Amino acid sequence: MSVTLISCKPTEIIVQENNFSASYETWVAGVRGGGSGINFYLELKSELPSTIELKKVIFRGYEVSFEKQDNLHFQAMIKTAANQQNEQLNDLQIYTSPKNALTLAEDEAVLVFLKNGKEYQQKISNVKEKPGLEYPSARPKF
Repeated sequence: MSVTLISCKPTEIIVQENNFSASYETWVAGVRGGGSGINFYLELKSELPSTIELKKVIFRGYEVSFEKQDNLHFQAMIKTAANQQNEQLNDLQIYTSPKNALTLAEDEAVLVFLKNGKEYQQKISNVKEKPGLEYPSARPKF
């Protein structure tokens, strides 16, 4: 029996692994229903060429767009299901749902780029975990 895997999405090295660092931190709000999530960070050592745009990250089953902090720093914010309010949800309370069936190790992610208008994916390893953020509870209101 022979198995051939064909991907519709091209895989190419867009950014060399020694030219960036990737890390993440988990967080939980200090109040019930305040939310929880994962902040994913990508720090480049040099700017991407003008023909390449960093679009999103696939990490732990979540697929989330990057927010550009500056030309070298990008952040993706994943909202997880823990510590969410169960009441009627509005846009601020909806968490990101796992959408991607890629099987990755805990310290692996996939970066999604546009290069000359064509989408490319690059798997990265060794994503570093930063200490989690545990926000203090709110002061009681009198």
